[in-house]
Amino acid sequence: MKRKTAQTAAILILLAVLLSACAGVFAETGTGGVSTEILWLERDGKKIYGKLYQPEDAVFPLPLLILSHGLGSDHTIMEPYAELFAENGFAAFVFDYIGGSENSLSDGSMTEMSVLTEAEDLDCILDHFIGDVRLLRDEIYLFGGSQGGFISSYVAGKRPADTAGLILLYPAFNLQEISRSMVAQDGAVPDTAVIGEHTVGSIYLKDMMGFDIYEVLRQYTGPVLIFHGTADPYVPMDYARRAADELPDARLVVMEGAGHGFDGEDRIRVVQDTTELIENAQNELPLAAGAGMLY
Repeated sequence: MKRKTAQTAAILILLAVLLSACAGVFAETGTGGVSTEILWLERDGKKIYGKLYQPEDAVFPLPLLILSHGLGSDHTIMEPYAELFAENGFAAFVFDYIGGSENSLSDGSMTEMSVLTEAEDLDCILDHFIGDVRLLRDEIYLFGGSQGGFISSYVAGKRPADTAGLILLYPAFNLQEISRSMVAQDGAVPDTAVIGEHTVGSIYLKDMMGFDIYEVLRQYTGPVLIFHGTADPYVPMDYARRAADELPDARLVVMEGAGHGFDGEDRIRVVQDTTELIENAQNELPLAAGAGMLY
């Protein structure tokens, strides 16, 4: 009888897992008081893979950070941040952009991807979480590294009312100049181009030349934190300085000796300063006390 009961329990557990997977959501329990939940979203018939991190003992609703990876990267680069944010009492969502990298778990190819298609992905994700009752509607923060910072800036500028704050790590605001340099003098756009180590399609270059990221970003007047390393080999700090100077409530944090990517104490600094930004916003304290300052 005990054996039969055990077999029945095992079958019920398996059915629960399968039903969760079919619904597009599969909950997992992590370590260190953090739980994760796999989500599959959809935009224009293409699937977006993502993972939601939450405190295991969460008291809902929670503030949410949506973490965007850079060109040719994927959600795994943002997972250490997501886990730390969840440990600090926030929800954090990591995901793969459609066509965002060769290793993406989402659909799509890199030659079909552009900053505007990725902005549509982020719009889709933002719309999804605005309707999630576990999350605070007015406390959704966009957090992005490199090209992910570029995309987050674009969406914040287009949707300021839906963005409680903007956190940028070494934002690649130089991508538009890089893209323009790959277009012939007669305006001919190549079918493909290599940016860094990644091959993108003509749509990437065409979409990059259709707007000015700083003009879009200036439409966002909420709190902004920009972190940039002094040893970044890919994005000169002048691009981050310009953004901080042009925004009314922005602070540039200079990370001495850091490159295009943070770890160790630099990562902890990002999480601490971001947590402070969120807590200040909850207490309606402006970031402007440190606006434009370099640390």
